[in-house]
Formats: sequence, C-alpha cells, structure tokens
Amino acid sequence: MKKGRKRRGNYSNSRRIHGRTDRFAQILADPKARFKAGTAATTEKNNLKTYIKKPYDNAARIAATVREASVTSGVFAKVIDYYQSILTYNYTIYPVLGNKTYQLDMSGMQDAYTDIAYELRKYNIKYYAPYILKEILIDGVVFLYEVQDSTGSIEYLKMPIDWCKISGQENGVYRYMLDMSKVKSDVVGYLPEEIQTAYDSYQNKSGTDDTDKWYDKKWYFIENGVAFTFDINTLVNDGLAVSPMVGMIIDNLSLQQAKDNVDVKDSLDTVRLIHSKIPLDKDGVPQIDLETAKIFDNAIRTRMPEGVVTVTTPTALDNVPLTGSGNAGAYDTVGKSIEQLFYDLGTSSSLFGGSTTSSNIVKESIKKDAYYLYANFLPLLENYYNSKIALVKTSTDNEWSIKFIRQSNFTLDDDTKRLKEQLSFGGSRLDYMAACGFLPEEIVPKLEFEQRVMNIDSIMVVKPTSNTISGKQAASDSQAGRPTESNPSDDTERINDSQ
Repeated sequence: MKKGRKRRGNYSNSRRIHGRTDRFAQILADPKARFKAGTAATTEKNNLKTYIKKPYDNAARIAATVREASVTSGVFAKVIDYYQSILTYNYTIYPVLGNKTYQLDMSGMQDAYTDIAYELRKYNIKYYAPYILKEILIDGVVFLYEVQDSTGSIEYLKMPIDWCKISGQENGVYRYMLDMSKVKSDVVGYLPEEIQTAYDSYQNKSGTDDTDKWYDKKWYFIENGVAFTFDINTLVNDGLAVSPMVGMIIDNLSLQQAKDNVDVKDSLDTVRLIHSKIPLDKDGVPQIDLETAKIFDNAIRTRMPEGVVTVTTPTALDNVPLTGSGNAGAYDTVGKSIEQLFYDLGTSSSLFGGSTTSSNIVKESIKKDAYYLYANFLPLLENYYNSKIALVKTSTDNEWSIKFIRQSNFTLDDDTKRLKEQLSFGGSRLDYMAACGFLPEEIVPKLEFEQRVMNIDSIMVVKPTSNTISGKQAASDSQAGRPTESNPSDDTERINDSQ
C-alpha cells in the first residue's frame, strides 16, 4: 500500500515538473525576447578600451560584445566551433575507496555501477557539455537552472548574465545568486517555482532578512542552479567573470574596419566620372542657360550604367578613372589584422588555412588547445557530476566518481592507442572502452546482450587466415597454413590441420 502511494506521489510530481517545463518552452520561444540579457554590445574602440581597463566592472558589456562578435565575425565564430569540437567528452565511472570504506562490497557492486551510470545518463552529458563550453568562452561564466522533465531527464534553463553573480563554491562547484530586482512581472510566471516563491518574498519584503537564502535583501541564493567559469578569480571579484576571449574584441573591431576599407577601395576602383562641359563664350559666360544644361545632364545621367557618375560643369574635366585611388594596402591590412586576431585568440591560423612551414606546428597547436580544456573545463564537469552522483543511494556503501578521458577528436587515434597499450601493463579496460566511445550505461547491457542473448561468437566466426589457421587443417587444403621452411619457395610444403 505504501508503495502505491509513493508511486502516485512520484507520478504527480513528474506531471507538475513536466508542466513547468512546458512553460519554459514558451518563454524561450517568446518573440518579445523578454527573458534575455539586457546589456547592449558596443562597437566603438574607445568604449571597449575603457571597459577593458576595468573588465570585471564591465563584465556584462564585454560579454555582450563578445557574443555579437561570435555572430558577426566569421573568424571568431569558427574558433568557437573549433574549441567545441576538440573534446570527445567520453567518460567512465569508478568506485572510490577511503573515508572509512577500505574495500569494495562485491555483492552489489554491479547493481551500484548500473545505478550510477543510469543517473548520469539523465544529464545528457555529450549534448550539454559542448554548449556549456561555448557559453563560457563567450560570456566568461554561464548560469544554469536545472529542470527535470517527466522522464527524469535533466535540462537547463540559462539565466541572463546581468541578473546573476557567483555566490560561492562547494566541492569545486560554483553556486550563484539571482538579483530579484531584475526580474519583471511579465516574466516571473514562466520561471521555476523556486524563483517564483523568492520573487513573491522580495515583493512582499518577507523573509529577505534570512542570510542563508538572501544577500543584501535582493540577491536570492539559487538552490537548483549551477555556474561554470574558468576564472577562479570570480570569487574575489564580486562574483563576476570575463570571457577568456576578451583580448580579441578590439582586434576584431580592427579587422572589421580593415574589411570596410577594402569595400571602399573596391568601390573607388570601379567608379568612372563622365564630364559634360557647358560651352562658354570668350568672356567665360555659358552659351546655354542652366535649365537647358539641367535637361542635358538628366538625359545623360539616366542612361549611364551602374558605377558611372556624370558631372556637368563649365570647367574643363575629362574621364577620370579612380583605379588605385583607395588604400593600396587594404588587403594587406586585412591579412595582418587576421593574423593579430588569431594571435590574441591563442589559436594557430594554420588550422584555418593560414600559411605554415610545418604540419607539426598544426598538430602541436591542437594539443596545446586540448590541454587548455583538459586543465580548465573537464575538472569543472567532473566536480559538478560528482556532486550529483554523491546524492544517489546505491546498494553498497562505496562512493562513486566520474572521470572524463583526456582525449581529443583531432588526436583520437593516438589517444586511444595509448590506452590500448596500457592494457598490457595492467591498464583499465573500462577506460579503454570509454575512449572507444562506450558510455557507462552501454558497457554491461551491450556486452551481456551480445554474449548471453545473441551468442555472438557463434555467429561471427573468425575466417581462417595465415595468422589464425591451426596446425590441423584438412589435408585437401594443402596450401593453407604456415610453411615448413624458414625460406619458403612457391613449391614448399605447408603445415595443415592433418599434420
């Protein structure tokens, strides 16, 4: 009877959560875009230089400018795509010894492994991790609210950057607080129930003195939220962070200006002036009246092709080509601006078609960028997911931990080969299988299904080759098997199964 009530309660909660999730879908598709950061980007160099002098005080403006560059600048957009595609996000899980647990409880260990693997499956790691990385590179920090749908899967609602600040760190996981004064009445109805309750408290001025939930009577500590940033200095900079790409935004503006100069040069190179001279008498007086001259000018102007400008004056002027009158080094300026932009981004331009003297330069550049993410991004993910699986009650007393395999899509063969070679010296098979793309929830059911259900070894019979043939092959197959001599010739007898 108790089980039935519990199931009905869970089902009711799932329906209620699913209903809130539907409302989130509506606000995210709101054509009025009410639920977004309200800080505008700047396109003036002088303003940017002022912002960068005090980056943390202008974090929201810098984030808006970098985000605009990620859309309008092809170079910057491709660099973001490149960083997103470096990691494989393959991971494995393992039990942790210690903390008064010094041996594994073998009786229920496989069930515990399955429970943890299934819990991580709900977070759809390979889908959301690249998105989180992109937002960090653009905004410097990303504020997410966890939403659970009716199936138990976790999805994320991104909070506007100028509404939030990081409030602290717990076990390597950043937590944040939300400025309730920024939340508008026409938006609050689409927000999670926790934030709606906090909004009501803020409006009614009730409970905001509770320092465990509120700071300065308007900042609410979000319980079901998580923040990600590479900048640990955010803890001493008022909970704010700036994009690691901040150094490129001024050079990106220089690149855009250089491109505009090319457009001006191209326009000047194609313009032609056609001069219609008004005849003058010996005293310099026009021999036709201005109204007549205007008629002639309009007649010529309407018949000129695009790129040809007509001029009607009494002064002497011939057809004047403007080829080369623009900035002769405009294209060189663009090239140098792109080189400087890549330099500030810390990425080799050779990856994107730039000139290089060695393919090894490209390979080493990829490794450098991969190690940057290994050191900064993967620990953030591991701390976050470890905090989630620590809440899962399993059939054993052991804690569990997640580990992301340090491998790159660009050096996948080398990274996987290294783990394969370690197997000969006692390396982990789970790590190797994870490096091959197996998710933890795949390993046990897939292998058991292949061996116990399909009996796949009986179906996939290995074909005999010179490496797999035995010494007992049928006598009729006299040419099969390895030769009997060290230096065989075409007529050398070979060992077969009958021998």
